[in-house]
Amino acid sequence: MIGIVVVLAVLFVQPIRAYRSAQEELERAKVELREARAFKQRAVEERDALGTREMLVREARRRGYIFPGETPFSVGEG
Repeated sequence: MIGIVVVLAVLFVQPIRAYRSAQEELERAKVELREARAFKQRAVEERDALGTREMLVREARRRGYIFPGETPFSVGEG
């Protein structure tokens, strides 16, 4: 009888571990999703704050972006 109880206990250990592991993975995924949604919200707010195409181009140029076909150059200070 004790042997049967031990065997049943051993058989339940792995599914319980798998369940707990899945729960932990789910929690990590939820955290990642919240972070991704916050990042998206910040990006949308930044995009909306830029407003017009002219402001978007100005900000892109400030960050060093160029249009396809343009040749970048820099003007030294001093």
